[in-house]
Amino acid sequence: MKFKPSRRDGLPRIGCISQIDNYPDVNFTTPNCLLYTKFGAVPFLTNDIVKQIYGLPNLTFASLNFLRERFKVFRKFGKGLAQYSGLGIPVILFQNDPTEAAVTRAVDKTSIQVWAVGGRLPVTMEQYADCVVNALPVAFQMPVDNETSFPDSTAPTKKRCQKSVQRTRSYASMLEEIVASNEKLQKIPPLISVAGGNDLDQRLRGITSVDFSRASGIVLDGFFHESLEGDRSSHLETVFSILSSVCSRFPPHLPRFLTNLWQPDEVVRACLCGVDLFDGSLPFRLTRSGIAWLYTAYRKDMVSSAWICFPLQAEDLKAEVYRQPMQPDCPCFACQRHNQGYVSHLHSVKEMLAHILLMIHNSTQCYAFFADLRQAIADGRVDEFAEMSKAHHFPEDLLHIDLTIKTIQNGDV
Repeated sequence: MKFKPSRRDGLPRIGCISQIDNYPDVNFTTPNCLLYTKFGAVPFLTNDIVKQIYGLPNLTFASLNFLRERFKVFRKFGKGLAQYSGLGIPVILFQNDPTEAAVTRAVDKTSIQVWAVGGRLPVTMEQYADCVVNALPVAFQMPVDNETSFPDSTAPTKKRCQKSVQRTRSYASMLEEIVASNEKLQKIPPLISVAGGNDLDQRLRGITSVDFSRASGIVLDGFFHESLEGDRSSHLETVFSILSSVCSRFPPHLPRFLTNLWQPDEVVRACLCGVDLFDGSLPFRLTRSGIAWLYTAYRKDMVSSAWICFPLQAEDLKAEVYRQPMQPDCPCFACQRHNQGYVSHLHSVKEMLAHILLMIHNSTQCYAFFADLRQAIADGRVDEFAEMSKAHHFPEDLLHIDLTIKTIQNGDV
């Protein structure tokens, strides 16, 4: 897997990932998001529907959670996650699912922890290697102590950030010993994990000890920005400051991945810092919360709000909502065939079709957003685009609601 930035004269970067093993025809332009999958599939959608979505990314995000819990199934299947999903789209394997919040801190010196349907699962480096080999990804994230991102009232201490760097380095050493004796694993390029929490010194310390020669990319993990006391903005400023500093020290030929940052305006800021790729979980986060994204780029006059929350309130159920789609100019199946009133009704009666239609729409909007971001960078209008994206910052309290289960729960599940 090769990454070639098309501009080296500054930030943000535009680039292209190509020469992917077994997928010679795949070219993936950046900045972009991956096709987010959960339990081996795109949430709520069948493969036939997925392939009809406009602007569909041709690189897939998958996490170790699902693989570790169903390891015996994958080992018996033997054809990798891309074939298991039925999509046939190349997969990049990451350690954690950004929408699955850890319940408690649980890492130790010899294993990382993942949270699956059955609860906490410890993963030794041998098990980590086995999962990677059976997933057959085009690249995989090296194990990392990323519990510095654990939601808390305060940011992790300097000592905790230092320990995350030490453990991440230790995990890498143990895994490299396994790689040396495993021919299959040697053929799968790693993504180097950079830990250190919100401590710039520890981040830089972690970088200096890394050998980037065999890496196919870099994953920036373990940032703290989900404070339990609601002071998110100050932590985000720290995150963006660190991103600017560390990205300037990375080899330019390696793409930079950032997970667990998904607000549109924050994505643009991260790109301005030098980040290239994101996890693509925003359509799922919006859909499970009953939110339709009304992304209109520069066409601000077309909608009065950047989103619609379903089901609609009784006072909003007027005659016109049964005649107009969620977004008039959207080319997706949901907007071309159905109206707001119908989608609201589906949410009211808890029909699964409600989430299917929303996922189609939100995915279309998300991929259009990244296409416009790339065009804005190419045209030299990224500052204007960044200002526009501020109108698309979704309320945190809305995105912490899950309407896809019988009981509404607060927090990411």
